[in-house]
Amino acid sequence: MDGIVVGVDGSEGSRKALEWARAEGKLRGCEVRACYVLDRRYVEPEWASLMTPPVEELRKEAAARLAKIVDDEGDGAGVRQEVLVPEGQGSAKTLLDAAGDADLLVVGSRGHGGFQGLLLGSVSQQVLHHAPCPVVVVPAE
Repeated sequence: MDGIVVGVDGSEGSRKALEWARAEGKLRGCEVRACYVLDRRYVEPEWASLMTPPVEELRKEAAARLAKIVDDEGDGAGVRQEVLVPEGQGSAKTLLDAAGDADLLVVGSRGHGGFQGLLLGSVSQQVLHHAPCPVVVVPAE
């Protein structure tokens, strides 16, 4: 696959990354693939943590969230949407695997992580160090 992979988690940074990736995809005339890594911390309601739903239910909920994010940032045309389920690995590794044959990987500088004072989130930092292709980190502001 040639094209652009963009990590989307619903955070302001990822929304800006999606906006940037769409514009770059238009300039390059290539596909943009928005990837939402299924992280139970941000999909399940807090009260349901003891009653974990099956992965397929979580995948459907994540797909609905991704579709809304993509639609909120434009009309959804020209953006392939994909929910990725980590299999024994973290979000960064899952996103890196998705970008294995991409021309460009785009992420926001900060996601939903807990350390708000940091300039880069943990996923952004890991992606920068281990990506198989060029990386663009888009700030939220």
